[in-house]
Amino acid sequence: MKESTLLDLVDMIYERGFEHRDWDTVLEVLCKTIKAKSAGLFFIKFNKNVYRVLGSYGVPSDFSPEYQEKLGVHDATGTIMKALPEGTALGAIDHKISKIDHPEFYQKLLLPNNVGYISALNICNNTEYFVGIGIHRAMDQEQFNDKELEVLARLYPHFRRVFYFSDTLEKLYEKKEVLSSALAKVPLGLIAIDTDLKVHFINDLATSLVNKVFGLHIKNKQLFTDKTSSQKTLKSKVQNILDGKISATSLQLENNNNMTPLSITITNSRAQSLDILRDKNQTSNIALMYISHPDLCSHMSQEVLKDVYNLTTSETQLALALTNGLSLQDYAGLKSISVQTVRSQLKSVFNKVQVNSQTDLVRTLIMSSFNILK
Repeated sequence: MKESTLLDLVDMIYERGFEHRDWDTVLEVLCKTIKAKSAGLFFIKFNKNVYRVLGSYGVPSDFSPEYQEKLGVHDATGTIMKALPEGTALGAIDHKISKIDHPEFYQKLLLPNNVGYISALNICNNTEYFVGIGIHRAMDQEQFNDKELEVLARLYPHFRRVFYFSDTLEKLYEKKEVLSSALAKVPLGLIAIDTDLKVHFINDLATSLVNKVFGLHIKNKQLFTDKTSSQKTLKSKVQNILDGKISATSLQLENNNNMTPLSITITNSRAQSLDILRDKNQTSNIALMYISHPDLCSHMSQEVLKDVYNLTTSETQLALALTNGLSLQDYAGLKSISVQTVRSQLKSVFNKVQVNSQTDLVRTLIMSSFNILK
């Protein structure tokens, strides 16, 4: 699969996923990317028997309400995946096995919908709730292969950030916490800007990303890009958001240093109504701009990671890149070094973090970063 296709899908996760605007379209593109016939995004509270469909593609129109009302309790996929950690991508269901081991699941969900194989991705798995994606193939097809599961695994950090951000904002509105404190914990760079690209708020992560190396900088509270064309595009997109023509948009911000572009999503989020995102004399609306970069894990700073695990700078950069979804080959190409050199660095990272695999490394860093934030 082309890297550009994956980047487009990542953009869509941020653009359509914020505040759960349109998961259906995200799942449609995901299905077409890995040749799945259908998919669903599920929210489950096992202890309260709450089953919800946040998004779906390729399933009958009555599937979502029926799943929520009576079918969810028979879903063996969720039961299997609940026992596994966040970030797990797995070929979870084979209809031939389920027909014997989970007959109600087979009769009530698989057979009526001609679903023979389900691969799943754990996005959130905690004591409060479970969120996961199930992608489906028909009974006369085959289970998803390792490369297709790898695509799911690479998308995990991006799905997780969207849900973590949504949780953070939801707690804001429920508990009326101070916005500046909560937004400092959001696992994405965030900037509040008006139609003239004047900056009204910026969190710590955005501050680390807004520099001339990545093609974005601030001068006198004004946001600028490396390229004139990018400046015009950015201003036009912000204007369209504030005029209400669109609710969200995204772009890849190129730079003059041949660095991987920043991923930017702009939205008219509900958070703009909170006073801390405005100057006292500001009367016009503002937009929220979310920034991420594939070389930087949005949960933890390089300095924190170096201090916690006593890593070198190169080891820290590698660990963050893997956590953010890059492969060893991607990282080697990005740094213009051999894969063998990267493997040598990775072995040292394993020893210091005390893990034995890339999967364990990613899980450990993501979970430890959440603990540090809390």
